[in-house]
Amino acid sequence: MKAKTLYATIISIILMAATFNSMAQTFTNYSTTNGLPDNFCVGGIAVDTNNNVWVGTAAGIAKFDGTSWLSLTTTQGLVDNYTNCIAVDKNNNIWVGTNMGISKFNGTTFTTYTIANGLIDNGVKYINVDMNNNLWIGTDVGVSKYNGSTFTNYTVSDGLPTNVITYITSDTLNNKWFATQMGGISKYNNATFTTISTITVDSLLDNNTFAIAVDKFENKWIGTWMGITKINAAGNWVANYRTIDGMYNDYVRDLKFDSKGNLWIGLFADYNLDGGISRFNGTNWISYTTADGLADKQVIRLAVDKNDDIWIATGNGVSKLTSPSAISVNNQERISVYPNPVSDYLFIQLKNHTTQFTISDITGKTISHHIISENSNKIDVSNLSPGVYLLQIIGKTETSSVKFVKQ
Repeated sequence: MKAKTLYATIISIILMAATFNSMAQTFTNYSTTNGLPDNFCVGGIAVDTNNNVWVGTAAGIAKFDGTSWLSLTTTQGLVDNYTNCIAVDKNNNIWVGTNMGISKFNGTTFTTYTIANGLIDNGVKYINVDMNNNLWIGTDVGVSKYNGSTFTNYTVSDGLPTNVITYITSDTLNNKWFATQMGGISKYNNATFTTISTITVDSLLDNNTFAIAVDKFENKWIGTWMGITKINAAGNWVANYRTIDGMYNDYVRDLKFDSKGNLWIGLFADYNLDGGISRFNGTNWISYTTADGLADKQVIRLAVDKNDDIWIATGNGVSKLTSPSAISVNNQERISVYPNPVSDYLFIQLKNHTTQFTISDITGKTISHHIISENSNKIDVSNLSPGVYLLQIIGKTETSSVKFVKQ
């Protein structure tokens, strides 16, 4: 009995540490009504050095200067209106990847590059600009590097684990990191490629990788459709993060760090057409969905501007989440859950608001979804099988995630 009591106490402490406190946030949404050429932001989103936001859509690109949107299409010289990716270099040139090549916009005119210029393939899926202002261009048949005058191409014959590139980023040592389909991730040190996969790292969640972010300690955060794997600067496994740990779901679409070191995760699961964004500060998680004001469940790409506002490219317009990381904890709206472990009834302590909750199992499958209030805060979990579950509490100002153990 004493051991059981001690176990419950430890779990309760962990729960309280993992539970998010309320954070006010403001979503502002933009669509064709505001000036976007199309609401399907398939091409992603980027921020230039003047803090203008650039969005790639299915019908051209658009620039937001903080007040109004300017649309640019094939009429102005863009090679194709259906954009796959968008990036900004250190000279504030805008680079747009399409299925017909790359267009560079210098603020006045467009210049297009295709396989005729040396590009490895016209179907451009991702563009990254390294610290030397070189472009690294990912396609389904390999990688191109463009130094401003010439293209250099890389494939599996040069050391890539696979030619299908989904994401590219650079670290502070100017190593390039490539996310791939079926091949894990690959590091290029400007001389050789080194692959990190489920074979080389025991706990890499999946070899299908779709995003990579690098923190200030040179840890690499690898996004897959089975969650996130963190490896350290030496390439050794550190941790895995999934729905059961607090993420909204496991289907990672993008990863970005803000200036305060918070990791932002864009998530969208094809199998149930559900998604949102999650924030991880190294200890706690918080998630935002359409219930909080996000424009659409289909999250495609993320960008962070100079104000630490989070810009989200979605399947139905653009959302801006205003400086949530700068808002302090509000102790007046703390949410707590007890007892834990639980046999029959789980109680949620609420402060002055009605909220929703969902319970998910360790696979991320939603078990139940209900609405409760401060006058009815008791959840019957007696029918649940013994095990670990995730309770997501969807309030007026936040979505908090906590684990509980069903005895």
